[in-house]
Amino acid sequence: MLNDTPLRTKMIIYTVLGVFLILTASTAVIINTVTTQEENLAYQQSVEMSSNYANQFNADMKANFAIARSISTTMSSYETGNRTEALRILENLLIDNPDLLGTYVAFEPDAFDGKDSEYAGTRAHDETGRFVPYWNKMNGNMTVEPLLHYEDSDYYQIPKATKQDVLTEPYFYEGVFMVSYVSPIIKNGKFAGIGGVDVSLEYVDEVVSKVLTFDTGYAFMVSNRGILLSHPTHKDWIGKKNLYDFGGDEIQKASLDIKDGVSGHLETIDSTTGKTVIMFYEPVETGDFSFVLVVPKEEMLAGVSDLRNRLLIISAVSILFMAVLTYMIARSITRPINEIVKDFKNIAQNAVKGELGVRADTNVGIDFREIPRGLNEILNAVVIPIRETMRVTNALSKGELKERVNVEVQGEFRELEDTLDKFSETLNLIIDDSNAVLKAFQHNDFKRPIRVQGEGDFKLLTDGIEETRLVLDRVTTQRREAEKSLLDYSRELEQSNKLKEEMERIINNSPVIVFLWKYEEGWPIEFVSENVTQLGYEVEDFTSNRMLYADIVYHEDLKQVEDELSRNVETGCDAYNSEYRIFTRSGDIRWVDERTFIQRDETGGIHLQGIILDITEHKKADEALLQMEDIRKKEIHHRIKNNLQVISTLLYLESGNFSDQMVIEAFRNSQHRVKSMALVHEKLYQSEDMASVDFSDYIQNLANYLFGAYSVGSGNISLKLDVDDVFLGMDTAVPVGIIINELVSNSLKHAFSEGENGEISICLKKEENRKNDSSGGEKVDIRTRSKIGVPGKCFSLVVRDNGKGFPEEIDFRETDSLGLQLVVSLVDQIEGSIELKTGKGTEFRIRFRELKYRQKL
Repeated sequence: MLNDTPLRTKMIIYTVLGVFLILTASTAVIINTVTTQEENLAYQQSVEMSSNYANQFNADMKANFAIARSISTTMSSYETGNRTEALRILENLLIDNPDLLGTYVAFEPDAFDGKDSEYAGTRAHDETGRFVPYWNKMNGNMTVEPLLHYEDSDYYQIPKATKQDVLTEPYFYEGVFMVSYVSPIIKNGKFAGIGGVDVSLEYVDEVVSKVLTFDTGYAFMVSNRGILLSHPTHKDWIGKKNLYDFGGDEIQKASLDIKDGVSGHLETIDSTTGKTVIMFYEPVETGDFSFVLVVPKEEMLAGVSDLRNRLLIISAVSILFMAVLTYMIARSITRPINEIVKDFKNIAQNAVKGELGVRADTNVGIDFREIPRGLNEILNAVVIPIRETMRVTNALSKGELKERVNVEVQGEFRELEDTLDKFSETLNLIIDDSNAVLKAFQHNDFKRPIRVQGEGDFKLLTDGIEETRLVLDRVTTQRREAEKSLLDYSRELEQSNKLKEEMERIINNSPVIVFLWKYEEGWPIEFVSENVTQLGYEVEDFTSNRMLYADIVYHEDLKQVEDELSRNVETGCDAYNSEYRIFTRSGDIRWVDERTFIQRDETGGIHLQGIILDITEHKKADEALLQMEDIRKKEIHHRIKNNLQVISTLLYLESGNFSDQMVIEAFRNSQHRVKSMALVHEKLYQSEDMASVDFSDYIQNLANYLFGAYSVGSGNISLKLDVDDVFLGMDTAVPVGIIINELVSNSLKHAFSEGENGEISICLKKEENRKNDSSGGEKVDIRTRSKIGVPGKCFSLVVRDNGKGFPEEIDFRETDSLGLQLVVSLVDQIEGSIELKTGKGTEFRIRFRELKYRQKL
């Protein structure tokens, strides 16, 4: 049915229907988009207003907090201790900041200047004299009075417990609704008091109550717990009403968001007006408050509804106008179209007959003139490529492969001509490349490959030529490689002979003697280099078996050489070095360094090759260096001992410049410690190996020195020694000597009363294993290091006195005494354990193992 409908009618129907649908859809989208944007804009404006007010109050609260921190910081660093001056500072802050209700500080007892008792019951102090001034304007005039209830109020107790800044919850004080900003005063890391300011919340209500939005919108403030801080109409709700009192799930959710410091908005029924409102809330971060903006939804979206109605009217008028316009356009289009259809029919009839020269009449309206012109251009674009293709095809059939398409065309006609040109070019390249390969064959060049691979039947041609080339190239290459291998072998053989002669000449002219012997008894020699004459022997002495290699090895070293060779053969070693002595023919003994190579053949047979070098002079030089090193070590220990003696003397002389007995005692203790170290170096200097100290002799000398230093040589205190023959290295002897010095000094100074008889004993024993030792009824304090528990040779040191005993209330590991601190530290250093027994007198029992360190260079 539609096929029989005139074009004009269909254009009018389709156009009007399409315009109607498009305008309807676009109008709906525009209305939805614009109204959504307007609605979002209204929401955004309300959110921004809430955020701006919240930021304003946040800045005010930060400023108030800064004043509180300024007070606490000033008081923390305030060293003058002038209470009048501190009162003046607080008064000036209240004068300079008229928005404040009060300024104050509150110190812990005697934390300000330690003089609380002098100010008991005076102005700005409590009955104990604590400095707790509170400057305020509660009654209009500035007055100062002592703070109240600070012992049980949050504004004092929370900063004291947390040492953090505190902003209190809003509260009523003498009829004034306010908050307090409090900062702790910290001195030397300890809480000393608080500094703070009070701010009335009346100004918050005044500012917020003046906020108006749209026609009847209003605002109020709440704390993070939902308590009303302001309200434009219900002033009696301030500080008493809570958001939870208004009920409703939405209000409950908003209350939780405000408590968590989260911003948002919700739609609810205003309990004051009964209208549907949008409630926007923004947190005030510093005070944990929130600013709440209440906007009637109808007023906020009034502009959105008006805009929607206007857009609907505009859309209806547009649809009516487009229907009239479509009818007029359809009438102006159908007439020239009919004429154009006639020309198309005429061209089609002639094209069927093969007459491609017929063209369309272009005498139509300017708007449709391009249609017949375009048709004529299409006909020309089809005819010209067909004729050009026919020309090039005829040329190819005659063998003219250089011929190409010369007409510029587009689209699929371009592809047709490109395909024809590509075919001509490919065919030409295949022929040229194949001719180049065949010409190379004529010059015995079989390396030039086929570079242009044909397709289809052409591929049979190119593959055949390439296979022929590869066969010829392989045959030629094999022939050339065989010739080169023969030439290289002859050169290598000649070079090998020259190298052998050169190596023999080098070996015979060097101090190194080469042997090749059998792994048999006495080591029969199969080969020896001619320079064996260095030792006075001839080559024939060994190759004739008149002499074996074992015959020239020094008899005291022969067993070592035999064992070392057997061990390396059995372990599968390929090469090793050894030093031993040999005889020359004249009977001289020379030291040699031998590098032995052990070679094994496929049958398991072993062949030995040795290279020996005379190192006699090197050995003599080493012995001389060792003697010089011993002399140097003795000199070092002697100089260290002398320097330590000088330091000890300087400490003694310097102590005479002081009258304070504690200072003199400190110098004397340092003098004794230096003396104990000097004795170690003196014993090392006197020892034969200069590596260890005869500790029994060392303890005797140290004890005699200490008894003499404390004037006990012929007194009532006796010394008992029980010391094994123990030799300790310096790294262990120095700390153990200082430990004995400290423990014996402590006993001499503190164990006995004036004129009392007593005994100090020192016992040093060797132990194989650590044993637990405890006496029933005695109090033992043990400090242990795990390495002593490992089986092996250990030492036990016991320093004991029968004096009045070590004080029970003192932990010897935590005492302020430098001497005992040194003892504990040095026991750790030598990886030992220490026990204290205080049953009868004082006994320190120390177990340790001698430290083994690498030799210091």
